Amino acid sequence: MSLGGTSNTTLSSHYADLHIHSTFSDGTLTPCEIVSICEGVQLHVISVADHDTVDGIAEAINCAQGRIEVIPAIEMSSNIGSFDIHILGYFVDIHNDELLTYCEDFRTHRLKRVKRIINRLSKDGIKLEFEQIKIAASSCSLGRPHIAEVLVENGHARSINDAFNKYLGFKAPYYEPKRAVKPQAVIRKIIRSNGIPVVAHPGTINDEQIIYQLIMDGCQGIEVWHPDHTRRCRQKLIEIAMKNGLLMTGGSDCHGRRGKNNYQIGMTGCMKEHVVELRHCCENKAVSDT
Repeated sequence: MSLGGTSNTTLSSHYADLHIHSTFSDGTLTPCEIVSICEGVQLHVISVADHDTVDGIAEAINCAQGRIEVIPAIEMSSNIGSFDIHILGYFVDIHNDELLTYCEDFRTHRLKRVKRIINRLSKDGIKLEFEQIKIAASSCSLGRPHIAEVLVENGHARSINDAFNKYLGFKAPYYEPKRAVKPQAVIRKIIRSNGIPVVAHPGTINDEQIIYQLIMDGCQGIEVWHPDHTRRCRQKLIEIAMKNGLLMTGGSDCHGRRGKNNYQIGMTGCMKEHVVELRHCCENKAVSDT
């Protein structure tokens, strides 16, 4: 069976996949579908790490019922100028008021951004109904991937990739900038919600100076294993992690069928020792905070 993630007959060689997106942000798999696929490929630990929301975590934990460990996580958006910087937060308190307020504010920002894009497209004769985009997003936070999906459905683009290249991506004619958020700000929010901040897919940043700045700003780990990372990139990131005493994580960054790349659950991940170190870091933080 395939649900846009991976085939249940393809077993993962990894112990954990700590970077999966659900329908609560821009993925196409529900948290329960994610758990089902992860069981099928025999993963032991997972994280539903949605963009700027923790709304899907409780459902994932409830569906897993202890058969798979679900580490609460979030992938928070920030930027340096026009350059996107994503920070993963592991073991965040999903009931933290500050975090929840911030996520709700970000949801409102995404909604306004979607409406601005729709209006600009409409002025150039590309008519999209807001209700159709809401249906594509279901009850979850609206974003560009949902617009892209409707552009494909309405025959304006051949694929999600094509929609981003032609209309929505950076430097494309209908690109709308995100809200300016400094990485330091989201790192602090993760820490204040008892989470562990980790640099997401640092190989795509491709700037060692920025990576070191994020470490100085409070990141305690880096995502070493990611589908976008080459073998040479992974080796460099391992060296940085070991040199600086950082945690190492890994995940597929699967978005289901909506993903611009065919990233499948379990195709990339990390081993048990890395999960143990992540958990120990969380436990030590809890002790030091008491």
